[in-house]
Amino acid sequence: MNPNTRRWLISSVFGLFVGWAIGGVIFPALTALIGMMVRPNPGMRDAAIPWPGPALDMLPFLAIGLQAAVVIAVTLLLARVGDERRRIGWGCLAVGGAILLNGIVLLAVTGVLGWLLDQNPGGASGDEASVGFFLLLLSLPYALLCIALLAGGAVILRKRPPSPAQGGTGRSGL
Repeated sequence: MNPNTRRWLISSVFGLFVGWAIGGVIFPALTALIGMMVRPNPGMRDAAIPWPGPALDMLPFLAIGLQAAVVIAVTLLLARVGDERRRIGWGCLAVGGAILLNGIVLLAVTGVLGWLLDQNPGGASGDEASVGFFLLLLSLPYALLCIALLAGGAVILRKRPPSPAQGGTGRSGL
């Protein structure tokens, strides 16, 4: 395969993965920026909330546009990396960082992060223990994937490729 094709193919695959992973961060950030968190099934108590107008109608399009901008930016930045091995390492770090950011935002938006930080030192009751167990069960795949991508990317970037064998006297330029 042509090296230029491989460069763009690897960069675009990592760009799409980062864009997919960062999608869970963009929409909550935009809704918080507007000043309201949009729930999928609004109830009767939401009738008192004033409708923000066209800003909310444009929110999905703005989120998709920002997600596409992230895909393009990551693809272009990774395509500039000269070595294919380093490109894969930076791509793994970018996807791992996006998944980590997605997990933090998910915990913050659902209120679980605040609940975990406000724990009383008296011990966990039965409900708190079951919530903690299910939180561990649901977040474990994200955490393992994130750690694997971050560690793998760091190892790939840190590992030096073998230097080519020098021929002749070992003196360069003479």
